[in-house]
Amino acid sequence: MENKGRSVTAEGVTIQRALHQTLDAAPKILDDPIAPLLVDLTSATNRANLAAIESITRPVKSPFRAVFIMRSRYAEDCLAESLVRGVRQYVILGAGLDTFAYRQPAWSDALRIYEVDHPATQEWKRERLEEAKVSIPGNLTFAPIDFEITSLREGLTSAGFDSRTPTFFSLLGVSQYLTAEALDSIFGFVRAQPQGSELVFEFIVPDDLMPANEAGVFSAIATFAADRGEPWLTRLRPEELKSKLTAFGFSQVYHLSPQAAHERYFKGRGDDLAAWSGAQMMRAIV
Repeated sequence: MENKGRSVTAEGVTIQRALHQTLDAAPKILDDPIAPLLVDLTSATNRANLAAIESITRPVKSPFRAVFIMRSRYAEDCLAESLVRGVRQYVILGAGLDTFAYRQPAWSDALRIYEVDHPATQEWKRERLEEAKVSIPGNLTFAPIDFEITSLREGLTSAGFDSRTPTFFSLLGVSQYLTAEALDSIFGFVRAQPQGSELVFEFIVPDDLMPANEAGVFSAIATFAADRGEPWLTRLRPEELKSKLTAFGFSQVYHLSPQAAHERYFKGRGDDLAAWSGAQMMRAIV
């Protein structure tokens, strides 16, 4: 990341969520009135990046924003379900410009929310929130963690995280930027949490598990991210990943396949949004 914590990819994701609010049919897959407040769609840089992404993703008919809005919606649906298991903390790993805490529904009042990210990125985000006059809710805590010097456990403990309370963790648009070892460390940390805790995360599959046109798009996007200082390091196979999570000791592991995502979120829509094969979701419950 460059420019004092500014993440081009985090900004790009928020732009796509903002576009969903105006370009796609109702009902929205993700209602996010905050996203448009955090990005300037008219800036020359954002317009150029958006044009570049649109050019890259043209071979696939569905807009690429479908990936970002589906993953957030799925994580938030799983979070809502987790409350019946006693979950009372929500940790957003690699929060970027995530907006859940600023548009949270009434059912989340019982949650203590922690946004985890690099200190510089969080400073950049807080400046965006202030400029947009978006208030910080009382149940949100920023947990600035530089993983080169502080572990996830240490950083969360310093932020007031209660390791005795069942917790929901989300990791969206992050796993591909981590090494396999770093990802395993997160799995181990979540597995050590109280029964009922949960991790929902997105992962990128290898090219041979996608249609050829989609594989070309993901390869180009990986290059786009690497050129901006955010290279992809890890791709994962669903069945191997399920086996690994089971070996870690998670009691339940669910894979949201592209087919299942289509049935759940895209079937019968009045626009061209559709599930992509390259970015998939996994859910692991302690």
